[in-house]
Amino acid sequence: MTWNQRISLLRQDIGAGIVVFLVALPLCLGIAQAVGAPPLAGLLSGIIGGLAITLLSPSPLSVSGPAAGLITLTLSAVATLGSLSALLTALVLAGLVQVIMGVLRIGRLAGLIPSSVIRGMLAAIGLMLILQQLPVAVGYIPDRIWFQDISLHIFQDVTPGSVFILLGSLILLIIWEMPYSRRVGLTRIPAPLIVVFWGILAVTVLSQLDEVWRIPLSQRVQLPDWSPGTGWPLSLPDWSVLYQPALYSVALSIAIVASLETLLSLEATTKIDPLHRAPHSDRELMAQGTGNLLSGLLGGLPLTAVIVRSSANVYAGAQTRFSAFFHGVLLLLSALYLAPLLNTIPLASLSAILIFTGYKLASPTLFITQWRQGITHSIPFAVTVLAILAVGMLEGIALGMVCQLLFSVMQAERNTLNLTTQGNIRLLQIHKNITFMSKPQLCRLLDSIPDNSMVFVETAPGVVLPPDLLEVLKNFETQSGPRGLSVEMSPQLQTQLAHLSTFSH
Repeated sequence: MTWNQRISLLRQDIGAGIVVFLVALPLCLGIAQAVGAPPLAGLLSGIIGGLAITLLSPSPLSVSGPAAGLITLTLSAVATLGSLSALLTALVLAGLVQVIMGVLRIGRLAGLIPSSVIRGMLAAIGLMLILQQLPVAVGYIPDRIWFQDISLHIFQDVTPGSVFILLGSLILLIIWEMPYSRRVGLTRIPAPLIVVFWGILAVTVLSQLDEVWRIPLSQRVQLPDWSPGTGWPLSLPDWSVLYQPALYSVALSIAIVASLETLLSLEATTKIDPLHRAPHSDRELMAQGTGNLLSGLLGGLPLTAVIVRSSANVYAGAQTRFSAFFHGVLLLLSALYLAPLLNTIPLASLSAILIFTGYKLASPTLFITQWRQGITHSIPFAVTVLAILAVGMLEGIALGMVCQLLFSVMQAERNTLNLTTQGNIRLLQIHKNITFMSKPQLCRLLDSIPDNSMVFVETAPGVVLPPDLLEVLKNFETQSGPRGLSVEMSPQLQTQLAHLSTFSH
């Protein structure tokens, strides 16, 4: 590669890094606000994602940081463990789990998770994100986790200024999504950045009006002035919770969900990468695990590869990992030197960004699409959504997978048994391997055969029946005498029945 080519690549990566920084900055602050963590924790997480994970990740274009998809899981983890410091301990363990998953090459197994379950997980995250952020967006700052503190006094804390900023922010986000905005080039400027600028401008203007319209400090970002010589300003892990069984369940949930989001993001990024460079999922899990380990030790938030930032990186023309690294450098500089400016950002603007993100994750179009795909996809999708909302993230994913598995097995069992009639002769054909789930259908077909019939039962070559179904056929053959039935089994089936008899004795 020539010197001029290197300079050209560097120029493109620097430009893309600036774009990703402008997208990531409000999201880092908003996600920290959403989970009740200090704004600096959100910036620290973005810095670790941009610097540490980028150096370890094999992906040339993926960008990591705190993700909106982990907000609800983080909130429920804090509620379960009792403190943010305990969450940090779980995050350290989750990072170790991810590293082990990468070493054991488990990343490729993520492809076994059905798309209906993945979409259900994302939709549930979107719904919970909207519910969690709506009170904050209108001016209510909860003292406890949102689902433990919903009451009518939320509406007494609504401030007109926050509602005004929220509505303006949502309008801007909707405008930026319109096809016209893409045609005229508005989308070259990241929508989250425009929303943040709008919020800062609105705070400045509203501060000149009546007291009712002003945005108090409690409803703005509160980033402390910090320099390396003043001590570490963030919470650190609470190792005293290591004896709590719930800690390990939370850590496993974070590791699984963060890994799923990362692998989904990698897959999506590969599709939009002009060079279609294939990701190395196992090495990526090790990089993400190391990032989460560092984030937990230093007081940050859970990290994943994030499709919003990664796609912004690709569309901005990034060529190498330097763009993601440069965005991490810019986040570090903003944490050190831009605190006064960042503290003018209203929480309503950040909440609007997260609400809109939640809407895109759980859009009505997604629910309609799943419904049109039929019950074999729509029911596991719905079970995943409802179970996550009612029980928890890990339990919801597990229930969704079990439901999809049952539907898949039922689908595979269709048209495997066929009973044809010709006069007094009945032919029962078993076309392919079936499971115990076909036992009710087999019993029903055998019971429908009238007395005094000739019955032939045959299986396709290579078909092996489970013991449950062999027992049904054996009982049918035993009871054929009193019913006047003449039953003949195919040689292959007779061999299997003989083995069953031997085993029974």
